[in-house]
Amino acid sequence: MTFKGRRVIMGLALALAGSGLAAAQTAQPEGFEWGYNKGVYWRGPQFEVKLSTRTQFRYTYTMQDEDSPNEDSGYFNIPRARLRLDGFAWYPWLKYKIQYDFTGDSDQCTGTGCDSTERRPDLRDLYFDITRAPWASVRLGQFKAPLGIQEMTSSGDQEFVDRSIASERFAPSRQQGVMLFGSSFSKFFGYEGGLFNGNSRNKNNNDNPGYMYVLRLHLDPNGEYKLSEAALDNPQQVNYTVGAAYMNNTVEQSFAETADVLSQETIEGFFALKYKRLFVLADYYMRTDEQLPGTPDIDSNGYVAQVGMFLVPKKIEVALRYSEVDPNDDADNDDQTEARIGFGWYFSGHDLKFQADYGQVENDALAPAGDSTQIFRAQMQIVF
Repeated sequence: MTFKGRRVIMGLALALAGSGLAAAQTAQPEGFEWGYNKGVYWRGPQFEVKLSTRTQFRYTYTMQDEDSPNEDSGYFNIPRARLRLDGFAWYPWLKYKIQYDFTGDSDQCTGTGCDSTERRPDLRDLYFDITRAPWASVRLGQFKAPLGIQEMTSSGDQEFVDRSIASERFAPSRQQGVMLFGSSFSKFFGYEGGLFNGNSRNKNNNDNPGYMYVLRLHLDPNGEYKLSEAALDNPQQVNYTVGAAYMNNTVEQSFAETADVLSQETIEGFFALKYKRLFVLADYYMRTDEQLPGTPDIDSNGYVAQVGMFLVPKKIEVALRYSEVDPNDDADNDDQTEARIGFGWYFSGHDLKFQADYGQVENDALAPAGDSTQIFRAQMQIVF
C-alpha cells in the first residue's frame, strides 16, 4: 500500500470515528454511552471503541569524542506520533488493539528514493485477545514477543527518554504470530508463550521454514506488577516482579532443504521493584548465535541496571542507568556501554510529562576514533 493510500485510510477512520461520536451526542440509544477516559470512547452492548493518541517531541544534542572526525550536532524530531484504537467486539472477552505510527521507522523505507534518515508511517500493533479464561487467554496478530522487560514496557512509560542499549539489542519487539498467556487468580504467577514468524513486523510471510518460540514466566509475590517505570503510584507496600524468558528463533533466510538450520537462542532474567518513591530495574541477557559448520558459535550478553527516586512524590524524579553489551564473548575490545542520569517532571503521570537525560555511550570497537559520545536529550510527551 502506498503512503498516499495509508493517509486516505487513516483519514476515513478518523472521519468515521468523529461522525460516530457526533451521532452519539445528538441521539444516544438505550444501552449506548460515550465519554472520555484517557481517550474518547463509544460503547454499546456488543462493542467498544476507544480512540487515543501519543506524541513525543524530542531534542537531541550529540557531543563527539575529541578524536572523532565528526562535529558536535543537534536536531529536533518526533520519534513517535501514534494513533490507537482499542476495545472489544461482539463480546467483552473478545478484545482488540490497533496502533499506527505516523512517524514510523526508517526500516520501512525501501526501494528507490529512500535514504538512511527517511521514515515511513507503519502499523505497530494489530491483534485480538480471547480472554474468556484469565488463566489461559489467546492473542492473535502482530504484537510484542514476550522477551525484554523494558521492551514490553510501553515507550510512553519509560523513566528515561528511551530504552537501554541492552534492550535495543536483545529484545525481539513486535512479531506476527499467536500467544497463550494468563495468570493465577491472585496474580501471584503469570506466563506468556508464543509462536511467531520471527522476522519482525509488517512482513507478508516467513523468510525461512522455521519459527520463533518465546516463553516468559514471572512471579509477583505482593500482587500484580504492572509494566511501567517510575514509582508514580507511590506504593506503601513493596511491589515487585521477578522472572525469566527464553527465545529460540530460526534465522537462516532460506527455504532450501540443503541449507543448514541456524538458530538464535536468548535467555533473559529480570527484576523490577516499586516502593514509595523508589523504582529499581535489573535485566540480564545471554545469547548464542549458531554459525555454519566449522565456524564457532557467537556468544553475547548484556545487562541494564537502573534506579529512580522521586524528590517530590508523583511529580519530580531523578534516575540513574548503566547498561553494557558484549557482542562477542570471544572477542576483545568490542564492548558497548551506556551511562546516563535522567530527570522527569510528571504533570499528569506518564500522560503529560517532560523528560531530560544526559549520558555517555562508548563503543570500544570504534577506538581510537570516535569511541565515546556524550548525548543530551529532552522530550515532551502528550497522551490523550
